[in-house]
Amino acid sequence: MSLRVLFLFFCFYPSFLSAQSTEDLFGSWTEIIGRNSLAEKWSVPTTFILQHYEVFNELQFLLLRSGITYHFLSNASASVGYDYIYSESFSGEETVLQHRVWEELSFANKYSSFNISHRYRFESTWTRQEPENALAHRLRYRLKIEHPLYRKWYFTSFNEVFVNLKKPFFNQNRLHLGLGYIFHPNLKVEVGYFKNHFDRRHFDRVRFGLVFRTDLLNN
Repeated sequence: MSLRVLFLFFCFYPSFLSAQSTEDLFGSWTEIIGRNSLAEKWSVPTTFILQHYEVFNELQFLLLRSGITYHFLSNASASVGYDYIYSESFSGEETVLQHRVWEELSFANKYSSFNISHRYRFESTWTRQEPENALAHRLRYRLKIEHPLYRKWYFTSFNEVFVNLKKPFFNQNRLHLGLGYIFHPNLKVEVGYFKNHFDRRHFDRVRFGLVFRTDLLNN
């Protein structure tokens, strides 16, 4: 079996498993991702995420992320950072606050005309849900593939597996298939189908993404 077939199999296989999940509303996942250069090998990652139970309606969660990244090779980096997460139940009667610290390694390479990246992340999350606080640790692995299509259009896909460090070990799986458009070397937009699969439920989302780069020293 070729490497290309293996990569595509990895991306699509989890979606077959989710067919047994319960039905949920079709919502939206809006994501703004930035890489802000400080120096030749240092940058500040920024991420803003809004997820809604329905498209742009009924907030499910909000995430704010930042940190520091060291690019020790042209295609490899190490990062540490912090997340703030606020989430609500569909009725709005329950809210959860989370504070998360994380460490990650990222690698990128090219196979034929495919741009392939790997991300490994370790997370520690403190959850505040009245009347309790909880601390949990998990590992994440994301495989991302991009392929140019026509002029400034490209295909983008990723699959990310989340594993708890204690039972139950399966935490969730995220699958995305979409299209992107390059407005500028430092600005891209993406839209696609996003499935967030848990053990007993899943969420189907349309994903809207904005990806940008800035140079903080030259601005």
